[in-house]
Order: sequence, then structure tokens, then C-alpha cells
Amino acid sequence: MAQLFSFGSLREMTTTVSDVPAATCSWCGRENKDRLSHCTGCGTRLVSEPPPEVAESKGPRKALAVCLALAFGPLGLLYVKAWETAFVMILIAAPFVITHTGGLWITIGGRIICATLAYSLAVEGDEAPNLRRDTARLLDEAARLESIDRVKAIAAYEEIVRMYPNTSASKEAARNIETMQRLA
Repeated sequence: MAQLFSFGSLREMTTTVSDVPAATCSWCGRENKDRLSHCTGCGTRLVSEPPPEVAESKGPRKALAVCLALAFGPLGLLYVKAWETAFVMILIAAPFVITHTGGLWITIGGRIICATLAYSLAVEGDEAPNLRRDTARLLDEAARLESIDRVKAIAAYEEIVRMYPNTSASKEAARNIETMQRLA
């Protein structure tokens, strides 16, 4: 049976647009004749970023956190790693469970409170800082400032060095500061 395609042709077919540098800089308008990955005028990245993946975040999913809290009450809080809160909710509910008082109201009310807490804690987990994303944005903004105002660009790079010491972003910022000071 004949092979329909080779792996080489499959790789060629799956090459994304993000691999090809732009013909002109979107920031300063300079032409990119050599198809470089960064603009020679302002340093803006000319290779488009791949679209963000639609994969789940690493934090807990909000819907699952709420469903678990509604189904299991305080034990559902353990999914969002709220150990202390789950323990407190169990201590609050324990007297009612032991004495068989409160009935349906304590059960439903407690689960609704747990679901609300689980949702808010899951939302907090989604908003956690992302070092790589944050430093990439700061470096891009500082690079754009280089062609507009060198003093502000150096200040932005120094802020990156101060905020993120001993990271690849701070090392890149320090190199950019040295280069800009040499050229001035």
C-alpha cells in the first residue's frame, strides 16, 4: 500500500504563520528586508506570538470546585486546597450533625457557603502571577521605549532588574542597559 504522505511534508504543512517574520515593523513601520525576528530600528519582535493555548489553567477549575462543594460540603473545599477553611466549616457543622438539629437548613446553607468559598478561592488561583508572561510584557514595553525615550527605557529595564533579580529577564534587561549606555 502506498504511503499517502511523508513526515517531512506533514511538518511543512503544519508550519504556522508565527514562524515567519513580518515584512514591516508594526511599531515603527521600518521595512524588514532580511526577515529578521526583531526590528533593527526599535527592537520590536517581528515573529508573531503563537495564540495562547486553550488548555486548562493549572489552578483549580471553578465549576468543579463549586460542584464538589455543593455535593460534599466542606470536603469540597479540599479541592481548592483550603484546608483551614474546610476544617473550620466541619467544626461549625459538627454540633449540628451530632445532635441532629438544624436539619436541611444547615446542610443546604453550609454547602452554599462552601460553594461560594470554593468559587472565590478558585478565582484567586486563576489570577496568580505568571513570571514568564509578566517579564515578557515588561521587556517588550521597554524595547519599544528605546526608540522613543532612552531614559525611560533604561528606567524600565532597571525596574525589571529590581523586580525580578537573578532571572533570564533581569539578565536580558541588564545587557540592554549596558548596550544603551555604550551607544549613548
